[in-house]
Amino acid sequence: MAGYWVNEDKQVLTATGVVDAMEEWTENGSGGRQRTDRQAVDAETGKPLWRVEVLYPHTSYGRTSTVTAMVSVGSDERPVVAPLLPVRFEGLYVEVRLNKAKALVEYWSATGLAGAVPAARGARAGGESA
Repeated sequence: MAGYWVNEDKQVLTATGVVDAMEEWTENGSGGRQRTDRQAVDAETGKPLWRVEVLYPHTSYGRTSTVTAMVSVGSDERPVVAPLLPVRFEGLYVEVRLNKAKALVEYWSATGLAGAVPAARGARAGGESA
């Protein structure tokens, strides 16, 4: 499907403060997919993947509304973002695909979080603490 790089100077994203570990998926015996209890890992960097929830304005047919998206980003530690403040990513990319219902769905990803702050001391990938 189609994809495009996002210019953050023109598309401001606001963090909600929600950051979750991205689950790994596996093929099941009946040809479908199912979640596992393992955290997904970036194939290129080997870093654990996190989903950072963001808000952004979207205008369609002259009407502006707020859209929520999850941006997947690799990081050794859980990123910390301030709720309801602008957030900047490095290498922000959006891929557009058709889902099972034949509707267009955006999948956001980034190579990093600009100015990322590591999680509280002792927090590790997968939500474990030391």
